Amino acid sequence: MQTNNIEEMLKQIDPNSYRMRLLESAKIFKSNWVQFGEHLTKVASDKLYKDWGYKEFEEYCRDEIRIKKTTAIKLTNAYFFVTREDPEIISHSRAKEGLDFEAVNILQKARNDDNCSPEIYEELRNAALEKGQSGTTLARKFKKMVQTENQTPDKTYQEENLQLIKRLSRRIKPLDTIPDRFKNYLEEMAAYFSDQTEEPETDHQS
Repeated sequence: MQTNNIEEMLKQIDPNSYRMRLLESAKIFKSNWVQFGEHLTKVASDKLYKDWGYKEFEEYCRDEIRIKKTTAIKLTNAYFFVTREDPEIISHSRAKEGLDFEAVNILQKARNDDNCSPEIYEELRNAALEKGQSGTTLARKFKKMVQTENQTPDKTYQEENLQLIKRLSRRIKPLDTIPDRFKNYLEEMAAYFSDQTEEPETDHQS
């Protein structure tokens, strides 16, 4: 965002207008994105930008307040999310400066993700609100948490199981007191884990 451009605009606009309030909030939106998101949402929904000589919302964002379309979308989405889904974030954001609106976008994505459990969301929410973690950090954290919760045993884990079963089979094989059904069961387990560790066949086309 080019602050100098906004300073010039401030000199030309009615100081009591809504347009002025929006420009003022644009100058400090990093520290108060909630207010800026609220203003942008109203401008977009009420098409106020047309009253100010712009044909499209994107044009207004680009030429007057100097933010990218993607940033405007993130801001309006974040504001919409906190007002509808988690209003407590608004009061928290106003009480503590610096809450990263990018982090709120990650919370929104997490809430809408079928792979995100309530426990994961609450941990992410706490990381954002109480620990002040950034959107980038929160995104990495979310990805890791979902992978951990949904992961299946990898090849190394399967191989370890296979070796344990084979060792146990060798130990009990000479023991006549061990029922054959147990030995057969271990053989079946060994065959199962052996299949899990094999590389899948691929078709080679010339």
